[in-house]
Amino acid sequence: MAVLIYPFLALAAVGFVALLAIHCTALFGATYLFEHWLKFLVFGLFIVWLPTVLVMGHLTREFKQKDIWRAALRGCPQWLRRSLWILLGYTWVGFFVFPMIYGGGMDLPANKARSMSGVLLAFYSIAACVLYSATRVSKVDGGRRCVNGHGVSPLARYCEECGAPVQAVSKADSDH
Repeated sequence: MAVLIYPFLALAAVGFVALLAIHCTALFGATYLFEHWLKFLVFGLFIVWLPTVLVMGHLTREFKQKDIWRAALRGCPQWLRRSLWILLGYTWVGFFVFPMIYGGGMDLPANKARSMSGVLLAFYSIAACVLYSATRVSKVDGGRRCVNGHGVSPLARYCEECGAPVQAVSKADSDH
């Protein structure tokens, strides 16, 4: 299954980089890139989101709803998970703050470009992180053991068999 994920992961990464460039130019008031590339980037988003939703369902099917993001992103290194949450916070705050900072409300084309490129950036980053996680999750899940050597489930803190705590994963293993 991982072989099928790589083309969509590459497309999500390319979309993310393209939107990052568009978002940076929009922050300086240039809307040309946003206006001309929007239709392609939205179409690309639909292409990467279908596999993302299917892969996320596969990654999280055995987990409780409250652990859905921990389960979906468990194959990502910690720095990538943190970067995703920071970007999502930036997008959420920026959607409301940019029109106030730059003035003109959402009627101003530059404010539309700033806000919408930030939202699309967040969606592409989620897709890239979930798809990347899916390529790494078998390596992450396979090595989890309690102190007595029993295999444990991916998010468990204690062994289901003996109740012993799960061994701490070394920094080298967790940051791929």
